[in-house]
Amino acid sequence: MFGYSEALGIDCCDDLWRIVALRSAGSGYELAYAVAFSPREAHGDETAALAQLLRGAGSARGRVGGSLPAAKCAFKTASLPPGRPAELAQIVRFEAENQFPLPLQDLVWGYSLAPEPSGRQHALIVGTRRTLIDERLAFLRQVASTPVALLPAPLAAANAIGKPAGMFVTVLAGSEWSDLCLFDGERLLGCRSVLAGHPESEGWADRITRELRPWLISNEELHQIILLGNVTEDTREALRQTTRLTVTEGDPRTTVRDPHGLLAELEGSPAAFATAIGLAQAALSRRQALNLLPRQIQEASQQQRKLAWTSVGLFAAILLLAPLAITGQNTLQTRQSELAKVQKLVHQARQTKGTVPGPMMLAAQQTVESLQKSESRPLEILRALSAELPAGINLTNFSYERGKAVVLQGRADSNLVLANAMTVINRQAIFASAILNYSNLVKSATEHGYDFQITCTLPPGSDLTLGSAKVQRPAAPQKGAATNE
Repeated sequence: MFGYSEALGIDCCDDLWRIVALRSAGSGYELAYAVAFSPREAHGDETAALAQLLRGAGSARGRVGGSLPAAKCAFKTASLPPGRPAELAQIVRFEAENQFPLPLQDLVWGYSLAPEPSGRQHALIVGTRRTLIDERLAFLRQVASTPVALLPAPLAAANAIGKPAGMFVTVLAGSEWSDLCLFDGERLLGCRSVLAGHPESEGWADRITRELRPWLISNEELHQIILLGNVTEDTREALRQTTRLTVTEGDPRTTVRDPHGLLAELEGSPAAFATAIGLAQAALSRRQALNLLPRQIQEASQQQRKLAWTSVGLFAAILLLAPLAITGQNTLQTRQSELAKVQKLVHQARQTKGTVPGPMMLAAQQTVESLQKSESRPLEILRALSAELPAGINLTNFSYERGKAVVLQGRADSNLVLANAMTVINRQAIFASAILNYSNLVKSATEHGYDFQITCTLPPGSDLTLGSAKVQRPAAPQKGAATNE
């Protein structure tokens, strides 16, 4: 009900903005919307034009992932010893606050961890200025709805393709800036941005090769380059000749299905939409490791999700208790009608002066007293239990058998809470006794607690309206005992 089924990715780091909408499809994703938008065609009103264009994305606008230019971000890596998540988070925070050349009040940063072959943890730390984050958030809120992820463009693009094993380089080619990332499997070892011009301009491949040379010299096992962004076959061939390496175009359709052929209908290579697709995937992911969205916004989003699930639980409890409440209300109305009749009889009897109440009148009075007892009123029992049971006890089923027993079923946070509940129930005067039928530990990754059932016995013969109360007779004299005549 509250799961994430659709999300939007907006890549606006180049002169041609690209937008895609993804929807969850089984264990993967499929493309539901794709468009390219040139800000120059908006004639100065980019926000309004883009918002109009995004109406075609439908409900995907509810969750949005936005891109950040890598040229305005700083990338740091560190090798951390094995440790608990809280300890590693403290180490990463120390590294971030000491390595980034920005005042803490102007810095927004995030990190991700990946295991190293040695058993240590490889930390990738990315930071940028708060002003850039605020500008991008304001823009996304104007054109869409709720920004939930902010990622540097080359990292989002790399996440949209299947990463090969071993060392490789991704080159995200833009109209002015090109971003180069060195990977060892899933671990990012380095990222740099180059003002190399348009990929189709003369000398672009030579400038990229010069920037790659230090990585090529220090990593002999580096033999592959994956091209992303504004690339063509000529671009790929030019880079292959200057680097003497295997150069391939990254295709995001290897990780995202495109059943309607949306990317094929658009101009350019599908590799140009890798960044937007990676952003939409990050917006759909429940456990996005690296996210430059300010922490207070992320925490607010988590609290909103918790409140949503709490509302689901309360609504389910209402649905479970509704039949019981309706049945109890009908029973209460019936008994109130009976009580009114009996009270009328009692009133008429009291109006008769000088007459001794007969057996029928005494029986009616006993019936009235029986109906007024708490154990004869299921809603009164439920009210008393709701007021007295300790926190941590959630009732899911309440069964009432008139004049016999009340059966309680539900879930307790712990056996200690359940023991306290038994103590409270045994103190209730409306029950003769209470028995814990079972207490089973819930074995689930998403739920915890103990499912239980308690049977509470009502006092025998307490409800005379059932006709089951036995008439007390004088005890017969024992054999051989003397009697007074």
